[in-house]
Amino acid sequence: MMHALLNWLQLKESIDQEKSEAVIALLTLLYQADGKIRLEEQDMFDQILESLPWQNNHQSKEVFHRDMIRQSLNALQENQLADYIAGITPALKSDPQVLAMLRELAVTDGEFAPKEAEILSLVVQNMV
Repeated sequence: MMHALLNWLQLKESIDQEKSEAVIALLTLLYQADGKIRLEEQDMFDQILESLPWQNNHQSKEVFHRDMIRQSLNALQENQLADYIAGITPALKSDPQVLAMLRELAVTDGEFAPKEAEILSLVVQNMV
């Protein structure tokens, strides 16, 4: 699993601010989907978060991430996943590396929850 992550991290020079924000938003949504986060999943998320380029002088990555925690929890609780994801995916520019990274995070905890599957399906639908 970490191999795919490391390959993605090597390609990070092609990531702009909008894409960094989209990746953080989707990863946050994905790790919250099953209602639990294991140490491996948290470590992987932390590595990705640390590696993402950040050019926003008005808001730190950490503050942005905290905001995404709130927004993604709202999307999950209100069952608004399709709308939430539709607003994020255009920034991904149909990047297959991002999709592979999302899949890796989804299975890092040893389970592939139905809500995680739904999220990945919505991402794929919106990326096409």
